[in-house]
Amino acid sequence: MKKINRILLLAICSLLLAGCGKNNETNDADNGELYGGLIAELGDEEQFSLRDIGEENDVLFTTDLTYDDGHGHNAAVYCTMYYSFGGKVYPIDIESMGTAYPVCYGDKCVFTSSGHSLNIYRFDKKEKQWAVSLYEEIPSGDTDSSYQLTEDGKTKAISKKDYEKALNEYSESTVVNFGYGASDNPF
Repeated sequence: MKKINRILLLAICSLLLAGCGKNNETNDADNGELYGGLIAELGDEEQFSLRDIGEENDVLFTTDLTYDDGHGHNAAVYCTMYYSFGGKVYPIDIESMGTAYPVCYGDKCVFTSSGHSLNIYRFDKKEKQWAVSLYEEIPSGDTDSSYQLTEDGKTKAISKKDYEKALNEYSESTVVNFGYGASDNPF
């Protein structure tokens, strides 16, 4: 019975998601073809979200734990994020540090955060992998904090203004809203 339900779910997901892709010359395929198999394999307690972050294809987010953020979203602090590029799907596990910092997305990026740090994820098409920019505030006792940015394994000092600019991008981003089916993933 469970196998039949999975087959039906895959068929329904494929039908519902068909045509949701951007269908431009650089698009690999529609969402049903890109992610239908992954969605069909989700467990009963797992939720997903398909979001257009301004890239060639939508991004698929999956999680097994969400919470009501008080603003109408089924938000998550951790999830697996998938992006399809060149016929291959690239997953990465991401996590924020508490319900005050839900996983969010903006223009060509995804955010996770904590009280003193911010991760910005972008898909690097040249390297064919997720690239992460880590912004950190380093408290220094009674004096002002210092700030740093880590990218490509290299850390450099940045200004408070640069750190606050990144935080502002996060504050203006959109919470990833998870659901169990197409009705919770409108396009």
